[in-house]
Amino acid sequence: MTGERARQRSYYCSAKQQAIIVKRAKKAGMTRSAFMVACALHDEPVGAEALASRAEQKALLEQIQAAGEAAMRLNAPLPDLGMTVIDALEVLCRLKGQEAAP
Repeated sequence: MTGERARQRSYYCSAKQQAIIVKRAKKAGMTRSAFMVACALHDEPVGAEALASRAEQKALLEQIQAAGEAAMRLNAPLPDLGMTVIDALEVLCRLKGQEAAP
């Protein structure tokens, strides 16, 4: 604070929202008041490290990168078919639909 005397303010929220605020503030090692002020005044989420550890963040990033690579492979042409995996799945679905039709 900049030497300004703090004043109490009241805000309304649901019990569920209050529980989330309490949990996140505790995880960030902050009081509810400090947590809410920090969240309101900063562009970056406060206590992001508390929400996910560095190891958890790294693991999540690796999973996202792996998912991106898998998506790229789905759009890559299959050498023997000359079509992508997605195209092949669409063909199989259409064929299966034709078999099911009377």
